This record gives sequence, structure tokens and C-alpha cells, in this order.
Amino acid sequence: MNPAAFLHKQLSYFVGTTDGRRSFLFRPPSPASPMFLHERAQIILRRTEVLAWTFMILVVLWILVDVLVFPPEMVDALIVGRVAAATCLGVLLIVSLALVRRATWLTSYLTLMGLVAVPALFALYAQPSFDAWRHGGGTVSQLQLAAMSLYRQLPLIYISGLALFPMTLLESLPIALSIAAMALAADMDGAGFGAVRADQWAALWVLLVTGGAALLAGVLQFNLLWQSHRLQDYDAETGLMKRAAALDLLQLYWHERGHQTRPMTIGVIAAPVPVGSEAELRHGTGNGPLARMASWLQQPLPRGIQAVRWSNSRLGLLAIGADPATLEEVLGRVCVEGKSSPEQQPGFAIAERLSDHSVSPLNLLNMAEQKLRHHTVPAWHAADG
Repeated sequence: MNPAAFLHKQLSYFVGTTDGRRSFLFRPPSPASPMFLHERAQIILRRTEVLAWTFMILVVLWILVDVLVFPPEMVDALIVGRVAAATCLGVLLIVSLALVRRATWLTSYLTLMGLVAVPALFALYAQPSFDAWRHGGGTVSQLQLAAMSLYRQLPLIYISGLALFPMTLLESLPIALSIAAMALAADMDGAGFGAVRADQWAALWVLLVTGGAALLAGVLQFNLLWQSHRLQDYDAETGLMKRAAALDLLQLYWHERGHQTRPMTIGVIAAPVPVGSEAELRHGTGNGPLARMASWLQQPLPRGIQAVRWSNSRLGLLAIGADPATLEEVLGRVCVEGKSSPEQQPGFAIAERLSDHSVSPLNLLNMAEQKLRHHTVPAWHAADG
């Protein structure tokens, strides 16, 4: 057996997915699914927002603990670092609030890196002060030793905290390695790389293994939750994207300035339903036109085109950046697939946004449905819910 294929199969068993199903463990959802990437970015920004204001308050309140534990000369140095850290966390809070509605993977990842970097840099700032104080011959109590030990364990806490965010292991790795490098640099105490002791290498190994285990556990849990969340955006009966999810996807691109020049097109198909087949109309079961068209739409479509179930009796397509001619060609094929008899030819209509950016996604859908009503037999969509 090919070693790469064997490893892929073992990872599939470990993650709990079938061989042909993509896992979130190492790679995020396909870039052809921008709405899901947007949702993941929003989750990261919302959690960053909560942690930013929580840490901003705790970092300042912790000054009271420093006053009770450390001597005045140490407290003064720690206060400067804590005030600077709280200010940076406040800036991150404002940034996350401003970006959450139009979140992208890059902005969310950079904001998360800032959230992790602030306390990591504070630990790197505080450690030399602790070492200088101890080397100065001051008496160190057990309580002070415990507090300094907690400061040294902060990098481990940060790496474990990455498991709270919906990132793959490859996305988490740069942040984890950076924190581990910061921890090693603080323990080196200004010495050369060759002066690193064996116990420091061992501590770094424990840091990476323990933090990596926490990351793996978090990613595995999110992998399951992510698959369940994606299923909520798809119709259970036809497997096509739901109306609300399709409109959210349109709304995302509607407000993104970089995509305002790209055409956005909606196509709607009214499935012909024979008399007495209302149950099939409602549920898309059996081998009728609606079921056949939904089955055909589940196959891979051209890039930028997404199949949608707009309503009980209407299917269609959503195209972003795709050629409207390609969309019309696909709709024509779907209508041929749903044709039950020569006199029952399904009708479809297309509404396209060109240069008018004021039309909302819902209005664009309404335009397509109005065109459809003018070109189809009323009996075909009389049962539409």
C-alpha cells in the first residue's frame, strides 16, 4: 500500500471521517465555500473580543496580587508592563468589534495573533526582572516562588488556549512555535544558544507536547461541531443549500468592496408538479421532477456556482463571479433533467446585478421570482409554500 494513502486512512479513522470526506484537522473548508470561511473568521473574532475585554480587566486587577506578593521595586516594573498590556488588549477589542461583520480569515488570524502576543510579550518582559531580583540576593518566599513559577507557565497556558479557536493544526503551529521560542529565550537569560541546558530542552519538549495535545483535542472537537454546523445550512431533503444561507452568502459579497465589480446572479427554477403530487412537491421525494433536479444539482458545479433550494417547489442557482451564460447553461440542463413530458417543460428565470449596488440580495431574488411568474404556467407553482 502507498504509505501516504495508508497514513491518510489512519488519520481518517482517528478523526472519525470517511476516506473521501475532507477533514478540518489539517485543511479548512474549500475556498469555494466563502460563507463557511466567513463564519469561521467571525467565530475567531467573537472569541477574541470576549477574551480581550476579560483579560484587559484581569490584567489590571492582578496588580493587587503583585502588590501583596512582590516588593515595591518589582511592583513598579510589573505595573508598567500591565498597563501597556491592558492598552493593547483594548485596541484589539476595538479592532475585533469593527471587523466582525466583514470578517475574513486573514483579519481574524492576525487579530488572534495579537491576542496571543500581548500576554506572551508581557511574560517575556517580566521574566528578566524576576531573574535580576533573584540574582540580587533578595530573600524569596514560597509564595513569591509560586507566583514566578506561574509566570513561567504562561506560554503553556497560551498554547493550550489556542484550542478554543476554530483553526487547523497547521494554522495553529506558527503561533505555538513562536510562543515556545519566546519561552526558551526567556529561560536562556541572555546566554548563547549553546548554553541551553538539558532541563530547558526537556521543559520545551513538555511545553510542545502538552500544548500540542490540547490543540489536537480542540481541533478534533471543533471538527465534529463544524460538520454539524454546516449541515444546518443545507436542506435535509434535497441536500441543497437553504434559502437563508444563500442570502447570507450574497450579503457577505454584497458589502465586500473588492467584489463589487464581480457579477452576482440568481437563477430560479419552478419544478412542474403533476396533479396529485403535492407530497412530492413539499418533500422532494420519489422520482418526480423536483427530486430528479435536486439530484442533478448535487453533482459538482462550475466554480462560483452554488445550488440552492429557494422554496418548497423552487430550486435554483447562486453565482458569484461566474459568467451568467454559464449559469443559464446549467439551468437549461437542470430543466431538461426535470422534464416529465413534452408539455411539462420547467421554467427558469435569472436576475443579475451588474453596476447597481443598491439592490439588496433579497430584492435580487424577488426580481428573479417575478420574472419566473411571468414565464411559467400558474399551475406549476400554485402549490409553492
